[in-house]
Amino acid sequence: MSSEISSTSVNVVKASKADKKDILRFYKAQHYSAAFIGYDQTYLIKINNNIIASAIVSAGKEPSEYWLLHALVTDKNFQGKGFASKILQLILTEKNQDNTNKYTKLICYAEDELASFYLANQFQIFNSESDIATLPEEFRQRLESYQKKQPTLSCFCRFVND
Repeated sequence: MSSEISSTSVNVVKASKADKKDILRFYKAQHYSAAFIGYDQTYLIKINNNIIASAIVSAGKEPSEYWLLHALVTDKNFQGKGFASKILQLILTEKNQDNTNKYTKLICYAEDELASFYLANQFQIFNSESDIATLPEEFRQRLESYQKKQPTLSCFCRFVND
């Protein structure tokens, strides 16, 4: 079934509160540790009422102009078909009510093997000490904590001017 479905034949939707348990179940089934961290927006793709791809964008516990993109995951049976790119493109083009870009400072942490994906989607490597120093404290601490377990984790950022 998965070989017949392409990213052009599905829609990305913003999750509702009713989707929360299904989202957490999806991540668990993918052996991915994901959690809601505060002021979260979740985007997902469903096929036959089953989540096959999802991403979370969080402002953190103390919202600032920065947003953290995390948990961008596609079910292993559907990888390589453009679903992650489709979710990311919706996030990158999301607008506020006044038609300005919603996520003007979007950061994410990813392994080096995913660098080409993020660079192709207009992110920049944001790894210097001076770059990291500009992040909100919560996101700096989160990055440092993750890097203790995954030393090859890099920070990527996408800035958009309206």
